[in-house]
Amino acid sequence: MLSERRMILLVEDNVRLTRLLAKGLTEESFVVDAVGRGRAAEERLAGGGVDLAIVDLGLPDIDGLEVVASTRRRRIAVPILVLTARDAVAARVQALELGADDYLVKPFAFEELVARIRALLRRAAAPRWAPLALADVVLEANENAVQVAGAPVALTPKQHAILSLLLRRRGEVVTRTDILAEVFGYQFDPGTNLVDVHVANLRRKIEKSAAVRIETVRGRGYRLERVEDA
Repeated sequence: MLSERRMILLVEDNVRLTRLLAKGLTEESFVVDAVGRGRAAEERLAGGGVDLAIVDLGLPDIDGLEVVASTRRRRIAVPILVLTARDAVAARVQALELGADDYLVKPFAFEELVARIRALLRRAAAPRWAPLALADVVLEANENAVQVAGAPVALTPKQHAILSLLLRRRGEVVTRTDILAEVFGYQFDPGTNLVDVHVANLRRKIEKSAAVRIETVRGRGYRLERVEDA
């Protein structure tokens, strides 16, 4: 359990749900600041002091996806958990690709929401690491970017963390359980294709490399390797 009280920005226009979530999260020792519009959320995030944002997509002024996208464009690294009724795979992929760190569909169990919040906060508090590289793939230090065949490619925070893990364990099979624990902070299987979506998006971004590939090891996980070593 995190020892200090962390500030959560709740971006939700449903007044009843906002009250319920604010009450529950406060009882879990979080500090909650709630806004009902996307523009207000953007201003609040730009002001700093937010440890994590929970963002609904169906906001009355702008779509929550724009809140996610604008936050990442401004290089605000606060963890973002999308909380929405949109359950289509395409909506999840889009949110994650724009920079969301996690995605939870309504209706949901409050206990799961709290577990995901704590996992994201643990990951955000992890120490930074040195640059890593394999062949023509070079992961940038302290930036959500990777050099692929000499060209910079932007990554989401989770893609960055997954690639870091694969690079550190290059040539080894990295299981989905490992990724859930080390990247997402989960000590349990959330029962979603969260890992597969992030890895698929990451794989597309490093396809420019002719020397490196992310191999799917059926029933086990993923392995990063040089093509000539395959």
